[in-house]
Amino acid sequence: MTGPDLIDRQLGIHADALRLRSQRLDIIASNIANAATPGYKARDLD
Repeated sequence: MTGPDLIDRQLGIHADALRLRSQRLDIIASNIANAATPGYKARDLD
């Protein structure tokens, strides 16, 4: 695989990694915002 196909594949992997990182940061932000909420259980990506 060379040329545009390789570039598309590599950029696709980076896009997926960025999407997952963004989702995890959203979950962490929610965990921090709810840290003092009684009964709240922290979440994370599996």
